[in-house]
Amino acid sequence: MKRLYIHLKIFFIALSLNACASPISVQSYDFGALRPNQNVAQNVTPNTSPIQFTLAEIRVPLSLDGNAMHYRLAYNNTQELRPYANSRWGISPAQLLETAIKQQLTEAGAVIVNSSDGVKDIPILKIELEKFEQIFSSVDSSEVQVQFRASLIHQNHLLGQKNFRQNYRCTSADAKGGAQAMPLAIEAMLMELNTWLRLQVDKHKVH
Repeated sequence: MKRLYIHLKIFFIALSLNACASPISVQSYDFGALRPNQNVAQNVTPNTSPIQFTLAEIRVPLSLDGNAMHYRLAYNNTQELRPYANSRWGISPAQLLETAIKQQLTEAGAVIVNSSDGVKDIPILKIELEKFEQIFSSVDSSEVQVQFRASLIHQNHLLGQKNFRQNYRCTSADAKGGAQAMPLAIEAMLMELNTWLRLQVDKHKVH
């Protein structure tokens, strides 16, 4: 009995040392070094007054309140939202989207004012991020899906509201493929958002 105890103790010590010697590596992703969007720059009309707005804090469901990278298996219980075990976003999806909005819409000629700047009488853009995930149609095929609702508010009046959704195919069926496709999906969505914002501002004559 004593010999069995000694053998078990040696086994668990060896197992513990092996776990310490081979830690699980966690890969962290973001959108990389954001580069100027040439497509947006080409859509900027000269001598057009810039749209101005305040970007409110982006709201997210509980599932997106963190750095987890989520995916679904459309071929096996598509209702289950799963996090990658060894991959995550460097910052939260809301922060990634906020950074992209500020860069891309500024390139398009918008003036985005911080709420702390004290500027009054300009519209407020509110974003509710609903989906930010990778969907596998099979074991070797996937795409990312992003969805958010945008509301433009001025002096407590809703000027307009629209749902935006974008799917973008991944070049590989893994976390890396999802991380590479996500900023491309966001880029396409923000081009649509910029056009919609311009229409709302012009329609309601808010500058």
